[in-house]
Amino acid sequence: MDVGRMMKLKSVQEDSQNIVVVTTGAKYIMDKTQGSIECWQMINCERLLAKFEMKCRSSFIGFTIDHKDEASCILKSMYGEADNYIRIEINKDSLMYIYSMHSFEIKLEGVFKSQYHTQKNGSMLFIDQIGGIGAYPYKGNVNMEMVNLDQKEWIISYDMSEYSRFFISVFPPREFNYSQSFEDRIYHRSSVTSDGNLSINPVPNDEELEYVRKYANILVLHETIWQGNRLKKGLGISTRKELIEDAAWCCYDRIPFDEKELARTVRKAHSLGMRVIVYMSPFYSTAKGAAYLESVKYVLDKYEVDGIYFDGNSMDIVESYQRVRDVRKILGEKLFYIHCTSDPMNSYNIYCPFIDTYADYILRAEHVTKFSEHYLRYVISGYNISNAIGHICYSGYSPEFVKKLINSSFPNYARFYLEAIDGELESIIKEEYFSRLDNAYKIYLSDKKVIK
Repeated sequence: MDVGRMMKLKSVQEDSQNIVVVTTGAKYIMDKTQGSIECWQMINCERLLAKFEMKCRSSFIGFTIDHKDEASCILKSMYGEADNYIRIEINKDSLMYIYSMHSFEIKLEGVFKSQYHTQKNGSMLFIDQIGGIGAYPYKGNVNMEMVNLDQKEWIISYDMSEYSRFFISVFPPREFNYSQSFEDRIYHRSSVTSDGNLSINPVPNDEELEYVRKYANILVLHETIWQGNRLKKGLGISTRKELIEDAAWCCYDRIPFDEKELARTVRKAHSLGMRVIVYMSPFYSTAKGAAYLESVKYVLDKYEVDGIYFDGNSMDIVESYQRVRDVRKILGEKLFYIHCTSDPMNSYNIYCPFIDTYADYILRAEHVTKFSEHYLRYVISGYNISNAIGHICYSGYSPEFVKKLINSSFPNYARFYLEAIDGELESIIKEEYFSRLDNAYKIYLSDKKVIK
């Protein structure tokens, strides 16, 4: 499934008073006479989320449509000297992206009561069970005021400096894929075995794959499938210390530790009806920009794998946003899996649905071993937010906590993967989680209801 194709810029209309832009997940109504923009949610229900007022040197009357296609619409308004302008871009993922060459003021007035709201450095999220809105001052936030955040009529005001960028995200930007959330079962394979020892071979043998296929249909191969510092010099790896020294996660070229073994693993997985996702973290990669994208293309074509895994992205909204769109174009129908516990906001609680939505699966909560039901529902789960399928990074959790999370995962639309690191946790996932997931899926197929 190409999630990028699930989103479109559906229509753009303009008259003397309004410019109306409709995407799959949002509708933005710009009133040029009032200097305001209404932000509407379009999936699950059509409702007004917030009104956006902007004071700047440019008159809203001057806004015109500068470009439009299926992916984006660009509005511009000139002011003062010919090289000064304000630019508003609305993309198919329901993001509104504002850039101004001069300072401006923003007031965002909410008209719905959130069940979860959070902020960091001026960035805000307001979410309820069916959707929400986010505001992100990327650069130039001079001052910010917040009023009535717990109420229906909340208000946020910003003073933005010249050359500022500001983002408004209405979500969900696309529909949730219920069948995929039940059918796709992930197995993470690393170089650490269930007894905590080091495995010389970072890929599973045929017998392991045949056994794992009982539980999972997606194989994730981690960084040690690639050559790092030691292996490129012809040195071996036999200890944890040497594994860390190899630093295979941080490299420019993706050279397999053993090309024949990687090819065997992919062939065997495919023969069992499994898809293979490989580690390609841009956060740690020393190849950047076009070089990184070329490495993604090369790995997909050369090794016939079915997707890639991000271990972090960039810790920068603009860079992360551009990269996920570029990678999704390369992947097409292939799988995109992103671990982003704190990326790109450097926070465990606030994130960017307009970035997450380009992934099939999102992985969060690494080392976050105590959290509330709200964290599970509104941060880990992507349901009615990005609508990527949220997974819980439970490595290092206690068995008791994992059992509790399994009970909470179904009503909160969160999922677990399987990993052979801790024998007791592995047993809990196999015996307790997957049996409940199977049962929930059977009931869903019978009456198309999501079981809580």
